[in-house]
Amino acid sequence: MHKDVGEIVEAFQRAASLSDVEAVCRWQCGALGFDRFIFAMRVPTQFADAQLLMINGYPDGWVEHYFAQGYAPHDPVMIHCAKHVVPVAWHALRAKGSGLAGQVMGEAGEHGLRDGVTAPVHSPQGEMGVLSFAVGRSPAESKDIVTQAAAHVQLLSAYVHETVRRVAGLSQLKAQSPLSGREEDCLRWAADGKTTWEIAQILHLSERTVNFHLNNAVQKLDARNRQHAVAKAALQGLVQPWPF
Repeated sequence: MHKDVGEIVEAFQRAASLSDVEAVCRWQCGALGFDRFIFAMRVPTQFADAQLLMINGYPDGWVEHYFAQGYAPHDPVMIHCAKHVVPVAWHALRAKGSGLAGQVMGEAGEHGLRDGVTAPVHSPQGEMGVLSFAVGRSPAESKDIVTQAAAHVQLLSAYVHETVRRVAGLSQLKAQSPLSGREEDCLRWAADGKTTWEIAQILHLSERTVNFHLNNAVQKLDARNRQHAVAKAALQGLVQPWPF
């Protein structure tokens, strides 16, 4: 583990812009022995076309090529990150890669991204972040660098994610839910498939009052109907399953 964790945390706390966060990531990239880095955060604005925030320290052209070819659904690193909360070493996935998965990793290697480690972050607000550090050296040397840095990269990923949320203004937006407590209650039960009558019985309200709260939620979320409001509230982390 890196001995200057306190100094790193302070650097993130001082960061006031994405450029500041990039500078800290670049510092840590070199300190850990890596050549390149990237942080990407998917902000759940929509299901079909979410917002993407990115700090790109990868070789020129690789990210553009990656998205133009539609590689994300076939990238074994991203597949891992969607399902896990622990970091993954690329060499552990490369041996299993075949077809498009192997092609993604092979082309990444051609761009100097031969090995690396990626740490996922799944936030309660619905965002998914990934922090990757990459190296282009010999397999033996790269594997040693990745293995030693994995735990530290996981720690960094949490601070990068929280700092990006703060400097991008996402923390303030999420803290100010437009929904009232009763609107959240009604949406939560609607998300479980309950009818207006059932929600009224559970919450000891009249059906008219339940409809009033649900209609208000639809308007506040700029949704088209109750189902759309439920989806948007869940996507944005405005309603969460109980108990915590």
